[in-house]
Amino acid sequence: TIIFANKTRLMQIITTQKEGNNLFTHSDLTMNNQCIKRLHLIFVILSSLIAINLHAQDYLPQNYSLIFGGGLALSAVEGNKNDFFSKNGDRPGYALMAEGRYYVTPNLALGAQYDYLRAAHLPDKMHVHYIGPTVTLRTLWDNGNKSVCFALGIGYMDYRERVYQSDMDHGHLYQKSYCGISFGLGYEFSITKKMSGVLRLDMLTADWVANPDARLFNTDDYDDGIDHSWFKNNITFFNLGFALQFGR
Repeated sequence: TIIFANKTRLMQIITTQKEGNNLFTHSDLTMNNQCIKRLHLIFVILSSLIAINLHAQDYLPQNYSLIFGGGLALSAVEGNKNDFFSKNGDRPGYALMAEGRYYVTPNLALGAQYDYLRAAHLPDKMHVHYIGPTVTLRTLWDNGNKSVCFALGIGYMDYRERVYQSDMDHGHLYQKSYCGISFGLGYEFSITKKMSGVLRLDMLTADWVANPDARLFNTDDYDDGIDHSWFKNNITFFNLGFALQFGR
């Protein structure tokens, strides 16, 4: 009887040890599974952040883009007698613009630009059309999400104004076409992957209203005392505004 009781007690001890070992093993497995799940979650989060960062590097266009914008147009003009600016002063107006770019490199783009400017002091009014090719240089930072750009262009500029005097019913129409020069400075920043914003300062300049006969140069060796240089800014417009850029 004593031997049988000892054997029974021994079997209970062995069974209890096995159950304890099984519980210990199950607990270890549970802890290991939790650690694996946590590591997997951390890995997924890090992978997502890396993927987002890689996509963010291409937010500003580096192949091609279309830009549409507008803003305030300020003028600085040497006017003739009885023209729009002599009568009304350097009145502010508004400007609309559109531009297309093809990027030769991420820092160099070739393109074309169109600008429309209008100012009025009713019933007097004037407007300008400009279109021409442009060369744009820019520097990128913040993984390609921001840039500062500079643009230079030369193209066709058409100026028209209608000025009324007290004894006139239809007003005096003046229209001339010139070679104009454009300068642009902009700050670009990404909004979405294919859209970015641009803060722009553009300058359009030409030698026209102060040149009564609208000539670019003197003829037949005649000196009329007027500087007809294309780079002489007898009329200049500063356009300050905002634009949206679409592209990739």
